[in-house]
Amino acid sequence: MMSGVRIVALVALLGITLILPGAGGPIAAAVIWAASATILARSQPNGLMSLACIYVLVLGAFHLGLVVPSALGLALDEPPPWMQSPQLRTALGLFSTATVSVALGASLAARPQEVVALPTLPPQPQLFGVGCLVALLGAGLLWIGVWQLGLLSSGYDVYFERAVTEDVRFFGFGLMLFPIGLLVAAVGATSGQMAALGLAFAVVLGPLFLAGFRGPTLVQMMALFAVWVHKDGRTARRVAAASLLAAVILVPVIKMSRNAEADGSEAKVRVDPLAVLEEAGGSLYPLVVTAESVEPGVERLWMGRSYVMGLKRIIPNVSTRWSAPDQRVLTPSAWATLHADQWTYEHGGGIGFSGIAEPYLNFGLAGVVSVFVLIGWVLRRWDHWLCREPFRAALGAASFGCVLWTVRNDSIELFRVFALAGLTVLAAWLAARLGTRRQLAPPAQPVH
Repeated sequence: MMSGVRIVALVALLGITLILPGAGGPIAAAVIWAASATILARSQPNGLMSLACIYVLVLGAFHLGLVVPSALGLALDEPPPWMQSPQLRTALGLFSTATVSVALGASLAARPQEVVALPTLPPQPQLFGVGCLVALLGAGLLWIGVWQLGLLSSGYDVYFERAVTEDVRFFGFGLMLFPIGLLVAAVGATSGQMAALGLAFAVVLGPLFLAGFRGPTLVQMMALFAVWVHKDGRTARRVAAASLLAAVILVPVIKMSRNAEADGSEAKVRVDPLAVLEEAGGSLYPLVVTAESVEPGVERLWMGRSYVMGLKRIIPNVSTRWSAPDQRVLTPSAWATLHADQWTYEHGGGIGFSGIAEPYLNFGLAGVVSVFVLIGWVLRRWDHWLCREPFRAALGAASFGCVLWTVRNDSIELFRVFALAGLTVLAAWLAARLGTRRQLAPPAQPVH
């Protein structure tokens, strides 16, 4: 009964966002976002730690973190010029539509017989073993790449400039493979083994976080906690709270240190939770840039072109010879950077992107509704698997960090992650099947 009422309410709210896009400005968008997150949290046994709820919370932080404090008069700095764009209202309307669509998709995927208490996900030794091997391989490739490129001394921004002229495949593939293996291992782990996996995560990715690679580290950390809560809820929540506090302190410190190194000035540390939100909130900028071209019809809809790009990149480049490309591939994020900041584009940098902008660029408003309803539905199914189906749960968990990453980036690498996660889980499943057959095989008869 409550599920039906929830769906009707969400459909009505979705209609309002479509009929009155952006009405009420940033504050109304924040209210709609909070309502969607509350509905998701209250309708699932793991509440705020459910995959769909985490996704919506991250979506809000990256799209509203700058405009809401500014609307409330709490901004730490002067608002950027793009906040005066006539298409800001369009971007806010798209955000609200996407948020409600996720909640609607998750509600449509709910089953009446779903548990009301959070069960413990049983360990699966084959998942743990295969996942650890893949994570070990990924960590090795990652740190070979870090050493080759000197990333601990050069930092995050320099990496993108060098990616245009140098071979960064070890680093990029390792950064993708390590969390896939670690999260597959986490699904198969015991509650005691989770602490060791958490320590491995901190050892491998912690130095990169301090070097400026904050986004990739934080989204994979959230994915790890989403699994951990199914193993040991109390410990997972405590470690998550401590990690969140550390991020609030460290993220602005890292940013100020990086900016100080770039201009040769002395870093002035200012620790403020709003500083974290304001830095994250820049994902609304590429959504505004996209709306400025799509809404008046200047840019024709891509009709799925960016998703085809991602499908073509599933098979990694394993050639022993590497050469710099003749020109930069015009992915959605590169396209937005070219329109917003040509100098940054020419030097290999970017303004980031928005997970809402990509379906809008490809299929317009209908694409935003369809894609985000699908995201909500899929994440709710993954939550269901995390309660009782380890192999399916491993596939979802290993992919979830990259799904979170697409909140502020395009989906070019997402399909490759799906494929690698699927191969890792398939290997563990085959190992489990082989072990079961050996156990059931009749003992050999003695030869007379």
